[in-house]
Amino acid sequence: MNIAFFQQVESILVTERLDAYRQDGAGPAATLARYLWNMSLCEALYSPLQIAEIALRNTVHGWLSGHFQNDRWYDVATALPVWQQQQIQGAREKLQNDRKAVTPGRMVAELHFGFWTGFFNKSHARSGLGHALAGQVFAHAPRPERDMKKLDARWHIIRTLRNRVFHHERIIHWKDLETKHEEILRVIGWISPELLELTRALDRFTAIRRQGLDPWINRIRHHWPNPAATPATAAAKTSVVAVLPYSIDATNGAATPFGHRWGGDVIPLATEHLVALQSGQTLALDVQNEYIVFLKSTASEKPEMTIQTNSKGPCHGV
Repeated sequence: MNIAFFQQVESILVTERLDAYRQDGAGPAATLARYLWNMSLCEALYSPLQIAEIALRNTVHGWLSGHFQNDRWYDVATALPVWQQQQIQGAREKLQNDRKAVTPGRMVAELHFGFWTGFFNKSHARSGLGHALAGQVFAHAPRPERDMKKLDARWHIIRTLRNRVFHHERIIHWKDLETKHEEILRVIGWISPELLELTRALDRFTAIRRQGLDPWINRIRHHWPNPAATPATAAAKTSVVAVLPYSIDATNGAATPFGHRWGGDVIPLATEHLVALQSGQTLALDVQNEYIVFLKSTASEKPEMTIQTNSKGPCHGV
């Protein structure tokens, strides 16, 4: 890629942060592609993580309000461990310093994620409050999965991932990222099947993970090519046309002559399209309502082309 462009980007993003993406000696294009892919994965995980956090704290708040018969349960739940009492006091003081009314809704939003996941650790296992919450908050979970140790371990995994995502840290090297993503969806479903359905409708993680690094490499090389490369060299390295003597399953992530690629529409070419190409015209192909590919014959001499109009169906091209 264009080294001068990369150096300008690196000066803003900070060399130390980019170093995490080139520990294996990767070049500028691969380094920046990894950075962008990581950012895209974090973006995709933001929605399910946010929904999981909001679902947990609101459901716990609702149950505690009923249990203590007071939506300001944090004022009367004196049996909470010291660390939770300190967090409640800190949240209250922050709202007061910001000159905001200390309402239940604001208190729930102000308390840290760790405050809510902490209801399933060993301190609450001894008090009995955690067991009661596990049965009510995760009403749709199989009974064995309401075990305090299992819930504590699951939320620890989710909280660790959430902190890395929200602080823009590297996650692409985690081999079990798909498993962690499934854990998020699983606990959301245990709280509310309807909320899980909404989460899946928004979820883009699986597609972005499967697409891999190639789409980002291609974008970088397309938008910021190496100016030192001659046109002939660049063309040799970035051939964009291949003739396939076989059919292909056009799905996201399908193997192609160019590796794994984003998209994969099969666009039918009718007889009139082939005739247009033969006559020197250009075809414009709309790919997934996102970008356009233009097809044009560059042959200096147009060979005669015989087209059978009684064929079984139209020709197909990707």
